[in-house]
Amino acid sequence: MKATKFKKRAKLNKKVIAIPVAILSALTLSLISYGSYVSYKESANVRYAEAATLDLASYQASIEDSSADELSEDSADTGELEDTLLLSGRVDQEEEEETYTVTWYDDAIPLYANNNVNVRLGPDTSYDVVTTLAYGTQVVATGQTDNGWYALDYDGQTVYVIDAYMQDTEPEPLVIDTAPVASSSDIIFVGDSRTVGMEYAVKNGDYTWLCEVGKGYYWLKDNIDSIDDYAHEGTKVIINLGVNDLGNASKYIELINSYIDLWESKGMEVYYSAVTPVGDTTVTNEQIETFNSALKSGLDSRIKWIDSYNYLMQNGFSSSDGLHYNNATYTSLYNYYISVID
Repeated sequence: MKATKFKKRAKLNKKVIAIPVAILSALTLSLISYGSYVSYKESANVRYAEAATLDLASYQASIEDSSADELSEDSADTGELEDTLLLSGRVDQEEEEETYTVTWYDDAIPLYANNNVNVRLGPDTSYDVVTTLAYGTQVVATGQTDNGWYALDYDGQTVYVIDAYMQDTEPEPLVIDTAPVASSSDIIFVGDSRTVGMEYAVKNGDYTWLCEVGKGYYWLKDNIDSIDDYAHEGTKVIINLGVNDLGNASKYIELINSYIDLWESKGMEVYYSAVTPVGDTTVTNEQIETFNSALKSGLDSRIKWIDSYNYLMQNGFSSSDGLHYNNATYTSLYNYYISVID
């Protein structure tokens, strides 16, 4: 195995500092400007068993204007490369310098995502997200950092994924319960990858889970009639969609309101769960709050609102990629749902 040491340094914004110069002749103030520079040094070539199957086309397009790379080596007695990683996607910080080391594998190893997890430009959550691996996706790892991340390779580009959500064996497929509900106490959960994660966490086959990774309004529009297929009098429906398309608030309102007469006529109770908070990811909590406010005020009053956003903001949540939660958070949120609708 070969190890590569990286330095992570604070990325300074260009600044202008005014320095008063007091001389007997009363010279005027002079300004001294200075800027920062960043450098990135290519990692060592590694022989890989196969390339990770990530779609980085959009990412590659975004870095066409990146600055040129630099390469330097440590002294010959160590045989290690020391790389300074300050990529364009790095969030500005002014923290004390840290160092981490990537140990490269002699042969790449296959790994599987055991949850939906972000892939990033560097090995911590302050780096930009490149793409997201869905549950069960296979990739190959070319190395591992000493701070808990795997290095993945795609077409010569090294990216990183946190090791907590990866495993070396293929996870069991998530099976959606397709049996019709059988009693008035049954519940139908409708949602996206977060609902998929909740189903995996609580493993409750007594309820119906209509959910898919990465979905939003148009998926709901195509599948909304399925809710009626699994429901009868007394069925409770919890809808939690929107984080993937926060700009479609008005479409959600119009679609769901158009079905409430039908659902009510069949004795169904319908709830809409607020889009829950995020950490460091591609959307912001401010955008989520705007979406939630629009739905809460625009949905028919017969659709009950579940304030799951404030529940997690007050009780806390854990997420390694900023978007998807760990099993403890999913279980806590599930229990909150049950307490609200019972």
